[in-house]
Amino acid sequence: MTVFVADEGLLGLRELVPSNVGLRWYSGRDISRSLLEGADALLVRSTARVSTCHLPDSIRFIGTATIGTDHLPLKRLAERDIAVASAPGCNAFAVTDYVLSHIITWAKSRGRRVDQLILGVVGVGAVGMLLNQRARELGIQVLLSDQPRFDSGNLPDHLPLEDLAHQSDVISLHVPRVTEGAYTTERLLDADVLSGLKRKALLINASRGQVLHEHDLLEQTHFDLVLDVFPNEPVIGDALISRCWRISPHIAGHSAEGKYRGTKQILAEASSIFGFGLNEIDDEAFLESVAGLRPVCDTQSDAIVTACPMTETDRGFRDSVFRAFELEKPNLFDEIRKSYLLRRESEIHPL
Repeated sequence: MTVFVADEGLLGLRELVPSNVGLRWYSGRDISRSLLEGADALLVRSTARVSTCHLPDSIRFIGTATIGTDHLPLKRLAERDIAVASAPGCNAFAVTDYVLSHIITWAKSRGRRVDQLILGVVGVGAVGMLLNQRARELGIQVLLSDQPRFDSGNLPDHLPLEDLAHQSDVISLHVPRVTEGAYTTERLLDADVLSGLKRKALLINASRGQVLHEHDLLEQTHFDLVLDVFPNEPVIGDALISRCWRISPHIAGHSAEGKYRGTKQILAEASSIFGFGLNEIDDEAFLESVAGLRPVCDTQSDAIVTACPMTETDRGFRDSVFRAFELEKPNLFDEIRKSYLLRRESEIHPL
């Protein structure tokens, strides 16, 4: 029998995998070596700590139901001929719901019209491109910045990061974590770039925490800040919590559809490698059973805010983590993230 070790949070895995594939479940960030013994594949999320020295020789495939792979030791996995698959774009619609919900709510709180805003999108991959499209549908002017794509000839209307910072009312970050080379994204928006943001602008980071540095954010206080990811995640300092207009526990992409897409994408690759077919289930009925009906509203803006209400999420997260003991914060962060109720996406988007 083929055996998979899988994160218990992989939505739909139990329903989609046939009975001739055995499933062993783990929770949290660490995966015990004893659980992996004799297993053929490991299916994870972004929180997993994967070390090749703990992987038995039986492991042939690792699938991560996330858009990125920076949490995996790709080079060492390749050296051992372990196949790897991710789920690019799986939660793109959910993340754009998250960003647009904050923009709409922020604009209302600041007495501004959404259709008079200029949005700067940094990173024009699956999420950034979809955000560009959806923001324009709301009447928002969009500026794009993605140096690697511009240099490869794939983004002719690219704007240098410093220029985008000067011109935008809202900036939303959607870059991967790149730690070396010409296109490193570590501290991509440093103190110099942040100092160029408009007064009372809004900066949203739902990509990778290390794109920003905590010291820079605490020094530059002339703009509003929304963080779904954090420089030292899962530890968040009280000063940074106080600095933010809104915070959330790394759940921007946590829609039922997004998590289900991620599971289906890595299972498609696994089924090809191990030679099994997936169970056929009614996707919409399953999603309704775990997250309820999709909201129906009169306007697109109302649908986005109804589908992705962030005020209560911010309040609950802030109240739980603020002034907690430093040693407690990692567990608190993980517990709150795990208990977050899955939401439906604001519109029908292909699964």
